[in-house]
Amino acid sequence: MKKISLTLLFLWICTPVFAANFINPIGFTPNKENKAAVVEFVQQNTRQSAAVVGIDSESTLRMMEQQNLNAFKKLVSAQDKATLKRVIKNCHQIGINDYSTIYMMYEQEIKAKSKSLQW
Repeated sequence: MKKISLTLLFLWICTPVFAANFINPIGFTPNKENKAAVVEFVQQNTRQSAAVVGIDSESTLRMMEQQNLNAFKKLVSAQDKATLKRVIKNCHQIGINDYSTIYMMYEQEIKAKSKSLQW
């Protein structure tokens, strides 16, 4: 949980990416061109985020890139598209365009749907 919190904080603070480059996982068609566009976005997004905090380790960048790409793949197959659409919209409103963070937020929304406040 601590790792997730730190990752979320890191990504929220330092993700100055333009939403125009964001590739929406909803309705994504996995052809060669689209896959290349996602990889390019993930690489640029990761480099920009890492540069803000001074990370220049290639191994750390590759790990972050892979984490984002894996999250994108999971988002493509998300079952609750309405919830995912809302999460993406909310994340964009606060400047988060990182697939890992969006996926974590989506998972939390799905979990919250099955819970209610109890005394």
